[in-house]
Parts: sequence; C-alpha cells; structure tokens
Amino acid sequence: MNKMGVQLRVSMLRMRLAILLVIGAIVVSTIANYTVNAALQGDPQRDAQDVAAAVGELRDLTGDDSLQIEVPSEMENVNVSSANMLLLLLPVLAIVLPLQTFRTMMNFGDSRRRYFVGLLLIYAGAALVLALCNSLWWPFEQNIIREHSQTFNLIEIFGWDRLGTVGIFLYQAAFYFFVLTLFNLLFSRMKSPITWILWAVLIAAIPIGTSIASLRVHVADFFLALLFNDSLIAGMGLNLILSAVFIAGAWLFTRHRTF
Repeated sequence: MNKMGVQLRVSMLRMRLAILLVIGAIVVSTIANYTVNAALQGDPQRDAQDVAAAVGELRDLTGDDSLQIEVPSEMENVNVSSANMLLLLLPVLAIVLPLQTFRTMMNFGDSRRRYFVGLLLIYAGAALVLALCNSLWWPFEQNIIREHSQTFNLIEIFGWDRLGTVGIFLYQAAFYFFVLTLFNLLFSRMKSPITWILWAVLIAAIPIGTSIASLRVHVADFFLALLFNDSLIAGMGLNLILSAVFIAGAWLFTRHRTF
C-alpha cells in the first residue's frame, strides 16, 4: 500500500470514534425532536397565548402592574439542521489528525512534505464532502423537514442561498477548508511558543476588536466579507487566501516538528 493510502487509512482509524459519535448525536437529536413534537402536538400560537396568560396571573399575584415580558405572537422550537451538526467534524478532524497521525507516518518512513500534502488533500476532500452533504440536504430540509420542524441552516444564516446551487456548494467548500486549515495551524506544533502566541492573539483579538469603537467596524467588515459576501468570487477568494496563509504557517511548523 502506498504512503498516501496508509495516511488515509490511519486518518480514518483515528477519526472513526469521532464520526460515530457525531452521527449518533444527530440520530438521537432527530429522534428526540420528532418524538417531543409528536407527543406534545404543540400549537405555537396557543403556546404564546398560554405564556401571556401566565404572565398576567403572575402580575395579579404580585400586584406589580409594571411587570411585563415581551411574548411573541407565535413561539416555535427551532432546531439545528442535521446536516449542520456534521460540521462538528471540521474542528475535530483538524485537531485529531495533526496530533495523532504525524508520529505514525514518520515511523512508517514518510517524509514531512508528503505527509503534509496528504493532510491537505484529506482536508480538501472533507470540505468538499461536507459541502456536498449540506447542499444536497438543503432542498430536502426546506421542502420536507420544515413541514414538521423549524430548523436553521448555515446556508440560510449566511445568505449563501442567494448564490444559486453551485454557489452554495463552492462557498461552503471554501469556508470549510478555511476552518480546517485554521485549526490545523493551531495544532500543528503544540509545544512551540509561537503556537501559544497565536492562541493568545486569536483569543484576545475578537473581544479587544469589538470593545474598541475604532476597531469594531473593521472586525464587522471582515466577518461580513468572509461569511456574508454577496460576491461568490470575493467570498471564496478571501477564504482561500487566508487558508493559504494558514497552510504556509502550518508547513513552517511541520517541517521542524520532531514529535
């Protein structure tokens, strides 16, 4: 068996438990949601009216007429899309593989360069597969699932649905690859002081950026361009450019890695 085949097999063995756990969580969550909905046979408008009546009774008991709680005209139980729950595999994949496969492949006689290229190919394949799964699930979710249960999907949240079928797939693939390469960078060489600095910068960047008024608009613009871009080319381009930066950093870590 060639080294790429060995790396793929090792990666699947390392990820097997995580994949089974995520799929199990999806199955249990789906069954639970449908079981609860069927048992309660909830009426969203009636539920909202019941809450409003309970608030009125509480106001009478306390004698506090100023007690007010905003209650929507209808209340719905909104669930995470089952296809979106698969995306939990993105960070898990990019954490487990750098930590668990490097030593194995080095012991097998692989070079760092070949190992790193193989890792990127696995990430690219995972991004494409997950993007395809969510793209194929999206019409089914819209036309069938939402007849019985209200859900939210990243495709809708980030506005990728306005880009068309091909655009939905491509934008997702680029963003998922971005996530994989980011986590891969952070876990490529955990014992390096540079990695600790990167962690500190990333942890501090968002709270500091959002707390300073002059920086807040730039942070917002960055995430708008990264996730909510109206242009498929610009959105994919930004995701892939950042991915290339993370890949370069991860390679610098990997080429000097000894564990």
